[in-house]
Amino acid sequence: MDSESSPAAPPPHTMRLADGRTLAWAEYGDPAGAPLIFHHGIPSSRVAAAVMSAAAARNAVRLIAPDRPGFGYSDPLPDRTILDWPDDVRQLADHLGLETVSLACISAGLPYVLACGLLIPERLDRIALISGLGRIDTAETLEGMSYEWRLIYSLFLKSRRLASLWMRGYGRAVLRNPERVVAQQIKRMHALDGEVLARADVSANRIADLRQAFRQGPAAAGEEARMHLEPWGFDIADVQSQIYLWQGVLDESHPIHMGRTIAAELPNCRPVFAEAAGSLGFILHTDAIFADLWPERAAPSAALSPDAVRIPTEPAILTHPAEAEAIRPPNDPPLRPLDALTEAVPDPAHPAG
Repeated sequence: MDSESSPAAPPPHTMRLADGRTLAWAEYGDPAGAPLIFHHGIPSSRVAAAVMSAAAARNAVRLIAPDRPGFGYSDPLPDRTILDWPDDVRQLADHLGLETVSLACISAGLPYVLACGLLIPERLDRIALISGLGRIDTAETLEGMSYEWRLIYSLFLKSRRLASLWMRGYGRAVLRNPERVVAQQIKRMHALDGEVLARADVSANRIADLRQAFRQGPAAAGEEARMHLEPWGFDIADVQSQIYLWQGVLDESHPIHMGRTIAAELPNCRPVFAEAAGSLGFILHTDAIFADLWPERAAPSAALSPDAVRIPTEPAILTHPAEAEAIRPPNDPPLRPLDALTEAVPDPAHPAG
């Protein structure tokens, strides 16, 4: 079944932006709840937000998940920058009749949320950075990452173009066999995260998310990988909005050192560092995250067991904005140099994406 007909990625809502582009989004959770615009990582799509759908319904949150330009069904925006995105968010809120919205991000969605905090603060209620990927600009920022991520980012720091080329190669690998890519990720992840991604509902929907991420080809993911590694066009210390930050202590893709650095640089940040949680820990802690953001809307119990937060299969728009690692099995034949960069390193759904 291809990405166009998969029940895990139904046709999205769409609108026409002022410049003529199409912006696509999906909605999850409580239609009458507090509006929260979810920002996916790289490579990812609107489908990623569905992993929070059940918790959003329990906590009276309306999850609105747009595809950024070039992902899913949203039209590309040539030569775009991170600072172009807030205007798309403003137009989406206007289209939906929302005077104010809250924002959340996963992984490399972080600079897009912070850009909104800088440029359209009057339209924002609450902001959450969940397992956020901060700047990757020096070797020191790699502290606490897994060996594979430190290796690949060290190469990227020497060549921003290489980051884009690698992401494009990763996209080609996904288009060839996304099931194999996700299976490889599970083998190489921290055990805590591997257990989450190995769940049939989560892995199936991660596959759907990857297919939507590369629906228009790998160009958008390649450009966002490059933009993340280059200067963002603003200093995060200039973002004055009140921000909630959630980070897993055992996260090897967005290490605790990175989370603490981001929290220290933001003028108004309330960090939460979750023990015994890795890069996918937010899936089991989504009720607690929503309860922290909206204590007045919290479900009766935010401390649910893993079984209680199991992602339902209907509707099946469910996925995880994967922070997994795609690594080639040890028994595979030797790789050519470019293949080694596109298939023998972690899944960039979080880092660089």
